[in-house]
Amino acid sequence: MWRVKIMPKKLDLDVSNADEVSDVLRKAADTYYESAMELSSAWQSKSAGAPWIKIARILESAADKIDKTL
Repeated sequence: MWRVKIMPKKLDLDVSNADEVSDVLRKAADTYYESAMELSSAWQSKSAGAPWIKIARILESAADKIDKTL
């Protein structure tokens, strides 16, 4: 059985400025994309990382909306 270490980084939304929230969300999205690639590679299946890719896209969309709002 394959074991893939997912998301070794700690992500924290406790920021001092509202402007920083979108940066944190984008970093989280990047981490999820990396995890998706690792899972897809380990399982040799594109669908293995699909849920992480979907979440990453949602986080990127939220970051874009925050930037437009601020």
